[in-house]
Amino acid sequence: MTDDAASAAMLRRYLADQVRTASPAQRLLMLFDQVQRDLASAESGFASGDLKEISDSLVHAQQVIMALRDPLDPGTELGRALRGVYGFCLERLVEANLRKDPSLVPDVQVLIGRIAAANRAAVAQRPTVAPAEPASRALEPAHAG
Repeated sequence: MTDDAASAAMLRRYLADQVRTASPAQRLLMLFDQVQRDLASAESGFASGDLKEISDSLVHAQQVIMALRDPLDPGTELGRALRGVYGFCLERLVEANLRKDPSLVPDVQVLIGRIAAANRAAVAQRPTVAPAEPASRALEPAHAG
């Protein structure tokens, strides 16, 4: 294995460990960070005329947005609203990729940035959850009088 391949393998393992050990809220924020990186990469591709970078970045951004959209509960007002926003974002990214039109990406960046900021604020305001009591203690019978 070359040094580059070994370094890449170590980076993949580090990233996998980071995701595996993150809380659900941290994972959610990681998804928003990834979409924003993908959109920035697409912009870079548009600037340089790199069609592969454009396509790869926009397709990956779409995959991450679907991962954000799919678990939402369409039975709630918030779930329906966010599904609609994510649907709009997906449509714009598909069109941007098909037409190779960079003017369709900024609207998505703004929307994703606002949703990400709202989620970051919500995560920051969450109280720290106390650790669960040990399982052995939970199995002990309650004291009677």
